Amino acid sequence: MLESRSFEPLAPEARPRVWVLALASGPLITLSQPPLDVPLLGLCGLAPLLLALPRLGPGASWLSGWLVGLCYFWGNMWWLGQMVTDPGNEWIVFGMFAFVATAMAAFWGVAAMISRWLLTRRAAACAWLVPLAWLGIEFMHEFYTPVPYPWLPLGASLCELGLVIQTADLWGQYGLTALAVLVNLALARVLTLEGARAAFVPARAGAGLGVAAFSALAACTLYGAIRVHQIDAAESGDGPAIGLVQGNLAQEVKVRAGDERVRIIQQSFSTHLDLTERAVKQDAELVCWAETMLFGGSTRDGLDRRDPAQSANFFDNGVPRRELLQPSVLDSRGRARHTGFVEHLRARVAHELRTPMLIGSITDIPASERDVPWKQASYDDRYYNTALMVDRSGRVTDSYDKRYLVPGGEYIPLEDVAPIRALIEYYATGLQGAVSRVEAGRRLTTFTLESRAPRLAGRPWAFTASICYEYAWPGCYRELHTTAARYPDFHVNISNEGWFRESAELDQAVDFCRLRCIESRVPMVRATNTGISCHIDAAGRVREVLTVGGKDREVGGVIVVRPAVLAEPAATPFVALVGRGLAHLALWLTVAVMLAMLAGRLRARRQRVAAAKAERA
Repeated sequence: MLESRSFEPLAPEARPRVWVLALASGPLITLSQPPLDVPLLGLCGLAPLLLALPRLGPGASWLSGWLVGLCYFWGNMWWLGQMVTDPGNEWIVFGMFAFVATAMAAFWGVAAMISRWLLTRRAAACAWLVPLAWLGIEFMHEFYTPVPYPWLPLGASLCELGLVIQTADLWGQYGLTALAVLVNLALARVLTLEGARAAFVPARAGAGLGVAAFSALAACTLYGAIRVHQIDAAESGDGPAIGLVQGNLAQEVKVRAGDERVRIIQQSFSTHLDLTERAVKQDAELVCWAETMLFGGSTRDGLDRRDPAQSANFFDNGVPRRELLQPSVLDSRGRARHTGFVEHLRARVAHELRTPMLIGSITDIPASERDVPWKQASYDDRYYNTALMVDRSGRVTDSYDKRYLVPGGEYIPLEDVAPIRALIEYYATGLQGAVSRVEAGRRLTTFTLESRAPRLAGRPWAFTASICYEYAWPGCYRELHTTAARYPDFHVNISNEGWFRESAELDQAVDFCRLRCIESRVPMVRATNTGISCHIDAAGRVREVLTVGGKDREVGGVIVVRPAVLAEPAATPFVALVGRGLAHLALWLTVAVMLAMLAGRLRARRQRVAAAKAERA
């Protein structure tokens, strides 16, 4: 059953044709992602590779998949190699990009080799396993592989097919990846490459696969149309007014030191306050600042990190005193001290703005959570990346600490292994001047916001928050929404993507957010530092975008939006039941196929050895 089919060896003049066919998938599938987002290429871009694979050997199939992956990841992640850094250290950033993109492409090489093995079995049914095998390899990026970085999944290449992607509320982006590969495979199976000259010949088998693939695509489209209609009908139209502040602080400021940096940060803080006032004047019920835009950070309860004990003296039952509106204050010892950013902001909220805020800040790790023995000596250098909630009286009511961290940029993967830690420390020091030791958060927070909607009869809004790169992880949003005391009405994502200037990374980030909205059926608002700040509804449609002078990035401003909340929000099948189940199934299937491939190799080797011995005898 698992024996391979025999193929006539390719003639020398036919080999270039097969390789050109295989490598054509590179540019085609690359164009399926932002910035170009060419529709339908996600459904056909891999077909040339899948058509060519059966006529390639095992090593050649890996190489062809790797080269296609190089085009895909190098082309669509070029922004990573252009990331902001200290002058003179650009080579470190580019080297990091080259490693990540090349390693991710290597996974595609493995996926191509497994696909080739399945497509060359005598049992035609093995071809049906190709979509799950590809998904299983893609899913490995969510683990501690060389690149724990789940960027550019094939499922995201379907984002321009607005109805098809609605099925993500059933099976997540994982199902979209499997669907994309299934349709590509069905197109590839229309033809075969026959004979020594690899002539294109209509396939004698595979009709069932085609019928299944295009029936599934039609069913997904129909399901999407129905769900979009249902979502539109379920919107209540009374969501809270939320101000999204986009300060547009150049990322260069964050990686350089000196007096000029201090001046720019103070100016940026004033700009954020001015934009917040504009949002309040537009009757915002909540104002959001982007990731880490509360300069200097704070303790988790909103005190100045320089001297929390003295800072606490300026708050009465958590409410800041009016004197914190001044640039400097006298502490309990009669000494003058500068008013901290967090102190001044809370005072402005309490005494002037009178509007709740969600603020991106770094926060110290509380003593109760400093419980890993080998880290004890470095805990003072470690911190959380936090979303801090301040109510209208200036009190800190709750917080959420980022749980899914950027490898290399925020944490060191496998940092308890000394050689790995030393390598990443060297890279991070060149990238941003020091090693960023962000700790992964531990709590799943559901925030509340006072509601003005009459239908809620005084019940507050419930919302969850995520920070930056967490939008790339379906599991992050599922965990937040599964464990919520009440299913959230909306979601807030705060991000700082100024590292990547005006690149396609910003568009790719929005695509991830669209998928997260569909998977959970929770609308989202995004407050970013340099763009793209926007409002996405529960059907994954971008409703409103902050633009200034026609630009949606590298500009500063504020926009007040009302998230398209649903009258009766409820967990989707993906959130409540499926989660990563399909992906885990695909992963175990992939492992089983790889073991079967290895067993076949070992059996063939034993047969060759036995034949050689028999010949000598």
